[in-house]
Amino acid sequence: MKKRHVIFLALLLCSLAGCYFNPVKQHLFEVSAHIVAMKTKFGKDYLKPNLLSHFPNEIKDTTNLRLHSSPPSCPPSFECRKQFGEVYLITTRDTITEKWIKENYLYKTEYQSEDNIIINLPELKFDRFPIEKCNKEFNNKYPIPYFESYDFNLGEKEFEKIIDGEKYWDYVYTIPNDLEVYVIQGESGNYWKKKCNENRPETLKKWKNGYSKGIAVSKEKEMMIYWIMVW
Repeated sequence: MKKRHVIFLALLLCSLAGCYFNPVKQHLFEVSAHIVAMKTKFGKDYLKPNLLSHFPNEIKDTTNLRLHSSPPSCPPSFECRKQFGEVYLITTRDTITEKWIKENYLYKTEYQSEDNIIINLPELKFDRFPIEKCNKEFNNKYPIPYFESYDFNLGEKEFEKIIDGEKYWDYVYTIPNDLEVYVIQGESGNYWKKKCNENRPETLKKWKNGYSKGIAVSKEKEMMIYWIMVW
C-alpha cells in the first residue's frame, strides 16, 4: 500500500472513532484538570480541609468562564502580609447545580440588600480604597464576597489615588443586578496554621477572621460564581 494511502486510512479511522483534536475540548479539559489540582493544593496554610469541595470537577462550557485565585500562586508560600486567600470561578448557569444549591445552602441573601456582611479582602489591610458597604458586621448574617472585585466581563471603572507620593489603582467591575448569593459554609475565627495577628477592622466584630464559601447565581446573565475566601 502506498504511503499516502496509509495516511489517508489512518485519518479516516481516526475521524470515525472521534479521535480528532478539538481546541475547545482541550481547553475545557485543561481548565477542569487545573480546578481538580487546586482542590488538593489550596488550603495547606489553613486548618479547614476541603475548602473547594463545592467547586465543580468538570467544566463543560467556556461561554462565561473565568477563574482567579489570590494570591496568584495557589497555595502561596506563607507570609503574614498575605494572610488572606480566595478563589473564584465564573461559569455558565446550570439547573443541576442550582438544585444542589437549594438543598445544601446554609444562608441565602440578595446581593443588593443593604445589611450584608461584604468582605473586601485587600482593604482589610490596606484601606486605600475603602467601600462604605464593606467590612461591617450585621447580626444573624454570614459573610459574602465583594463581588465588584470580580471581573464578569461586563465592564469596569478605574480609580487612581496618590498616597504618600505613591500612585495606586483600583478597579470596580460591573456585576449582574440580580445576584442571589448562597453561603454553603462559613465560620468566624482564625483558621490559619501560622498565627500572625493581622489587624482587621473593628466593625467586623466576631468576623474579623473567618472563612466563607458558596455560590452566587445570576439568571439574567446565565452565570454562576463559585467562591472561597479566608481572611
